Amino acid sequence: MIAIVHLLVVLVLCKLFKLDRTEAFAALLFGFLIDLDHAFAMFDFVKMQGITGALDYQAAMASDLEWKSVLHNPAAIVLIGPAAIGFRMAVPVLAWGLHIAMDWLQIEYLGVLSLPEMLLFIILLAALVYLEKRELDSTGRQHTHLQAVQSLIQQGGEELFRLFKPIRSFLGLRGTLS
Repeated sequence: MIAIVHLLVVLVLCKLFKLDRTEAFAALLFGFLIDLDHAFAMFDFVKMQGITGALDYQAAMASDLEWKSVLHNPAAIVLIGPAAIGFRMAVPVLAWGLHIAMDWLQIEYLGVLSLPEMLLFIILLAALVYLEKRELDSTGRQHTHLQAVQSLIQQGGEELFRLFKPIRSFLGLRGTLS
C-alpha cells in the first residue's frame, strides 16, 4: 500500500482503540515508519539511474535493488515480538501485522495505486473523520464533519510542533514559530 494508506490505518487504529501517546508512537513506528527503508533504497537507485530515473516507476520496479528491509518480512516477528514485550503491549505486533498484510494484499491482488487501494484510502479518511466527530460529540455538544476535520488538523499540527520543539531548541530557534 502507499504510505498514506498505512498512515491512515494507524491513525484509525489510534482513534478506534483510544491509544495513549506511547501506544500511538509504537503503532506509528511499526505500522507506518517502517516504510522509511524505501527511502534508503532510493539513494542507491538514484546513484544507478540518475535523478530522471527516480521518476520512472517501471524502472524502479524492474531494478535489482532490495527496496524493503527485514521488517517487511514475516520473519521479522523475532524482532517485533521482543519490542512488543519491551513496550508491554500488543500494539507493535498489531500495527506491524496490519502493515505486512496490507503490503501482501497489494502485491498479490491489488497492484500499486489501484482503484481498490484508492477506495480504501477514501474509506479510511471517512472513518477517521467519523471517529473524531464521534469523540467530539461525546462531550454533549454536536459538531459538524468540518469541525472534526479541523480538530484532526489541529491535533496533527500540535503533535508535529511538540515533536520538533527539542530540535528547534537545539538549533537555537526558540523564539520562532511559537
